[in-house]
Amino acid sequence: MPVRSPRATALIPPALATRVDVVPEGAEWLHEPKLDGYRIQCHVKDRTATLLTRNGLDWSAKFPALSATALGIAPRKDLILDGEVVMPTGDGASPFQALQGAVKAGATSRAIYWVFDLLRFDGLDLRSLPLSERRAALLSVFSQQSARSRIRVTKELRGRASALLAAACANGEEGVISKRRDAAYHSGRSHDWLKIKCGQQDEFIVVGYTAPKGSRTHIGALLLASRAQGARTLRYVGRVGSGFSDELLRDLAARLRVQATAPTRLEIPAAHGRGVTWVEPELVVNVTFAEWTTDGLLRQATFGGIREDKTVKEVAREVPVPSATVAVSHGERVVFPERGVRKIDIASYYAAVAPLMLPHLGGRPLSLLRCPDGAHGHCFFQKHWTPTRGVSIPTRDVSEADGSSDPYAVIATADDLVALVQMNVIEIHAWGSRFPNVEKPDRLVLDLDPGPGVEWPAVCEAARRARDLLSGIGLTSWVKLSGGKGLHVTVPFTGRLSWDQLSLFSKLLATRLAAEDPSRYTVSMAKSARPKRIFIDWMRNSRGATAASPWSVRAREGAPIAIPLTWTELDDVPRGDLMLLPDVTEYLRASPSDPWSDLLSTKQSLTAAMVQQLGAAND
Repeated sequence: MPVRSPRATALIPPALATRVDVVPEGAEWLHEPKLDGYRIQCHVKDRTATLLTRNGLDWSAKFPALSATALGIAPRKDLILDGEVVMPTGDGASPFQALQGAVKAGATSRAIYWVFDLLRFDGLDLRSLPLSERRAALLSVFSQQSARSRIRVTKELRGRASALLAAACANGEEGVISKRRDAAYHSGRSHDWLKIKCGQQDEFIVVGYTAPKGSRTHIGALLLASRAQGARTLRYVGRVGSGFSDELLRDLAARLRVQATAPTRLEIPAAHGRGVTWVEPELVVNVTFAEWTTDGLLRQATFGGIREDKTVKEVAREVPVPSATVAVSHGERVVFPERGVRKIDIASYYAAVAPLMLPHLGGRPLSLLRCPDGAHGHCFFQKHWTPTRGVSIPTRDVSEADGSSDPYAVIATADDLVALVQMNVIEIHAWGSRFPNVEKPDRLVLDLDPGPGVEWPAVCEAARRARDLLSGIGLTSWVKLSGGKGLHVTVPFTGRLSWDQLSLFSKLLATRLAAEDPSRYTVSMAKSARPKRIFIDWMRNSRGATAASPWSVRAREGAPIAIPLTWTELDDVPRGDLMLLPDVTEYLRASPSDPWSDLLSTKQSLTAAMVQQLGAAND
């Protein structure tokens, strides 16, 4: 039910679409054209119309004709519209650069504001209503408007979903937006709104430029980077040297603020940084390109305009999420009510992250946390998999100490992951060994679990101490957010150890760390030893013990994810449960490669000398 509420004086954070690769089928979806312009929220109150960008900037003065038109629609009504402003050209297209040029020249009288949602009307907050009802109210508001008005309601695309994208691309349009008709308006990114693009296009941060050659002036090519969600680290993604006019090159040269060295925390191959003028990473640009190379660089990039309406914090590489093949029963069931995360959202996430997750899971016996009543209801930890009618989960038998054997889930495909979600699995925990060598562990996990009163920087310092200690004896390690309060430090091995050998080594490692500073670290499980200390849990390295798998969702407040990181990225993370569904898709977009890809190919063995070195240090 809509509720009457005080007049909102600030921007309502906009609903954002998740990029997918296929237009979804079904009558429950409403399809609209994807527009290439500025996202604008229009607030009308007391004979005043205010146009706000997605970051809350007042752009009313940039579009005076639209402000005047908005007042004419409902001058005495208190309303909030959500839509996108574009600039049509003579050929029927609405390229972003045309809009950008018009704004710069102060010539926006021909701009069109396409409205697709009504958030507030006559003092009523409509966001809790399903889209179908909000759209009906929107059409009623605009029922008397001329088809040539500068403010129009977006058209609903009808027809077979499989043909909609092809038609949009053939007409030179951006793509298709698909929205659930029964969904309320949720600020932030969700799977209620999906976007399907016609080509490769995204926003990037300018970090430098090269000198011009030949007849070109001011700038040769721009160096571009992207940013991981919630982090300061920038990832170099390549250069763009085409699509510029002389005027634009002159404007860019005037706007870019030169600095003496490359931006801090910029990851860039040395060869790509030669002969570059570095700039402050503060300008966001739109770029179209042919594809991503295998090493995460843009190919055949073309400049598409400056994004005045976006900040560098919003920039993240987009990777389409597979959606059409994901199907689970009761998909609309809400699993994390505080985030509005549904069962289908979890299934879609696991399907999308499967290429990164499965290499760490393949062949490993799994223990699973199942929550049939939602993440905050009754959950139970299941080690031995029980066959379920209608759901096929691969299993392998594992021998127990008493000579019996029990089946464990052992998965290999994205479909297997989705099938687990069908059975209300949220968390996936894996053994430290794989079939067929299940008695030969190939991975050590050190769980750094902070007690009450321990701040996050201390947890990060403990992880780095573990890394340095391991490096000192010749072992490389990786780090992962636990999805809770702590961190997991992971060490891969070649799989020649016994469980007893791995357990002994992990205990020696934990004891050595605790001995370095007993006031801050402990290996004791006793609650009395935990306050203001980090518990170094080494006991996840015995036969049958498990740890949360890389990329696993955790059944905790907010739907956090156990995200693998590089050690550089750890410097930028403020807490262990930072990455949440569905926001984690932003991180995936910003990360062209697996941060743990080298772990999978690392060949290192635990030697007697290493064990002796740790043991001697503990004497």
